[in-house]
Amino acid sequence: MRTHRIWHLLVIILTVAGLLGTSASAQQAKGKSHTLEGKVEGVQTDRLTVNHGKVEGYMDAMTMPYKVDKPDILKKVKVGDQISATVYDGDYTLYDVKVVPPKAKQK
Repeated sequence: MRTHRIWHLLVIILTVAGLLGTSASAQQAKGKSHTLEGKVEGVQTDRLTVNHGKVEGYMDAMTMPYKVDKPDILKKVKVGDQISATVYDGDYTLYDVKVVPPKAKQK
């Protein structure tokens, strides 16, 4: 019985270690992160088309479609929204998309 518990505990530890290693290597594989800010020009069923400014150290200003890391954001974002998101070198997916509230006009 004791051997069974030790074996079970060992399996759990190895499983958790494997999951943590996979997560860490996936983040390293993404490359350097950058902040992308822009205006939503289109919302499709699986991506956002964004007109964005230059992303320093990554890409020039342009309008292009991007996949998103969390598809539920496509139900919340609408054309005309200003957004901020994280992008990674070599990956054309928007991560952690946030709608940026409009700035209040000064009097």
